[in-house]
Amino acid sequence: MCGRTITGDVSWEQYHEWMGIIRDSSTPDLRARYNVAPTTMSPIFIEDGPNKLGIVARWGLIPHWYRQTAADMKFSTFNARSEEAHAKPVFRDAMRDKHCLVPVQGYYEWKGAKGNKTPYMISVSTNAPAFCLAGLYSKVELPDFNGYTYTVLTEASYDPVKDLHDRIPIMLDEDSYESWLNASTPITEVNRIDPNRITFHQVGKAVGNVRNDDVTLIDEVV
Repeated sequence: MCGRTITGDVSWEQYHEWMGIIRDSSTPDLRARYNVAPTTMSPIFIEDGPNKLGIVARWGLIPHWYRQTAADMKFSTFNARSEEAHAKPVFRDAMRDKHCLVPVQGYYEWKGAKGNKTPYMISVSTNAPAFCLAGLYSKVELPDFNGYTYTVLTEASYDPVKDLHDRIPIMLDEDSYESWLNASTPITEVNRIDPNRITFHQVGKAVGNVRNDDVTLIDEVV
């Protein structure tokens, strides 16, 4: 599962230097985010001809055929199980050819009994300003929302974070970014981040409140 992410203090200029990301003049500047929750706006990368386009999108995929208001959509779509997405009407069309990269510096996971869960930040060792999760996207025009939406694909968890949760977002290896974007390689065949690069540490419970959003949230609790 992946229900909160960290994009950090990264600009479009840094994304451009890293991956050649292009954005048009209508795309807003980014602000530092350390507690990104579903239904909020966050950067994603999509394929635009020969370019990789950087846009901001609403977290929680709304299928292109949906016609009611975003507020009235009752089913949860911020994550999509990669094993089932191709057969689910809400994700099926995007799984075929609407692939995106979701740049993050990490995400949060909770462990423990309900009412007393301990939060952890999970990240990846890298010199880049981010690493990318495999995502799907759509573009919709609704009475209360006009723009892009996205979901994060998940799979069965594995070490070293298997004990934190039974699901994990698909963290792509850098050599799979292109093949995922152009939909040339099935999700079962794209390379994941080497598990030895995955890191995690306990963080404070303030992250549980979505109104909290500053760099101290990622500090390790010792």
